[in-house]
Amino acid sequence: YCNRGSVVYGAEAMEHLGRIGTVVYLKLPYRELERRLSDIKGRGVVLRDGQTLHDLYEERVPLYEKYADVIVDEHHLNVEQTIEKIMELKERFQ
Repeated sequence: YCNRGSVVYGAEAMEHLGRIGTVVYLKLPYRELERRLSDIKGRGVVLRDGQTLHDLYEERVPLYEKYADVIVDEHHLNVEQTIEKIMELKERFQ
């Protein structure tokens, strides 16, 4: 289990995660992500000088998609529905 988005910058780390488990990308449209991360500093999101959250999103999405074994599109899903989708996928990958 890894809940930090910045791990995606480490190719070796991502390859290791792929070897030991299933990498799941919880995909959200930018606006929804922005709403959920209303307090980005409190959530531990680190931005470089001059970088916006949108810049970070655009930079990371291709990496998340590259390394994901499975992509769960969370658009229009609540937490329970997202968990249901993940549990269905878990059964498929066991």
